[in-house]
Amino acid sequence: RLRLEIVGDPNWPDYEDQGRLELWYDETDCTFRASQPVTVSSDARDTPLADHKAALDIGANNLVACTTTTGEQYLYEGRKLFQRFRETTREIARLQSKLRESRYSSERIRRLYRKRTRRRDHAQEALCRDLLERLYAEGVDTVYIGGLTDVLGTHWSAETNAKTHDFWAFKQFTGRLACTAEEYGISVEVRSEAWTSQECPQCGSTERTTRHQDTLTCPCGFEGHADLTASETFLRRHTEKAVRPMARPVRFEWDSHEWLESPRSPATESPKEQRTDPSTVHRDGNVASGDSQTV
Repeated sequence: RLRLEIVGDPNWPDYEDQGRLELWYDETDCTFRASQPVTVSSDARDTPLADHKAALDIGANNLVACTTTTGEQYLYEGRKLFQRFRETTREIARLQSKLRESRYSSERIRRLYRKRTRRRDHAQEALCRDLLERLYAEGVDTVYIGGLTDVLGTHWSAETNAKTHDFWAFKQFTGRLACTAEEYGISVEVRSEAWTSQECPQCGSTERTTRHQDTLTCPCGFEGHADLTASETFLRRHTEKAVRPMARPVRFEWDSHEWLESPRSPATESPKEQRTDPSTVHRDGNVASGDSQTV
């Protein structure tokens, strides 16, 4: 015996029933199914379900700094992840130095390469999923990312190139981000981010600002987290939508399995935090995050 009860929802005034409710038994799935045509009012159709924007500043030490027009800011910290990557790389180099002259690799070395790659790819995939779930929940429909074409090889140091290409793999990450965003119906657009890492959001100067470690300062009195400031400047530059006042940034750290929220504020310095080498700041507006003495 099947009992079907239909209860109207007074909180949905925009939907008008059209036609009768149809109920049938799907023998393929062994499931009862029901359908009823409805019409969505013009007022509801004119209101977009998602229209907020987000901009990402992508780096190597701070993997992603994100700002949204809803006023949220997220920072995904990558120093622990890179430390493990570098330790594995050093072990690979040690083993390679012990190979006979006619040999170039071994099964153990190949296993370490695979392990290193899997760790990086797992962290990238988890980051994309975690970030986009948050953006989807906030009603973001477009994410802006900066293009680094020809910048990595032309201006950055060989050491930073190795870190960015091998460890973070910028193109691979942005490709994974775009594929994951498609699942959520979020578009990814590549825009110019030149000077965003040096521009003061308070007075607009790019000549007087100074980046020291993770902090951007300006003689006008501004001081803030460099990567988060860059993502906010990037966002304001490419969207006409009003950006709400910024909430307290949320920092995430990788625990080898998932990205967990950290109680530490990006605006608060900690001896545990390692900072960006100011020598890797370039006039083209892109910032390379170099190695520090302790990772």
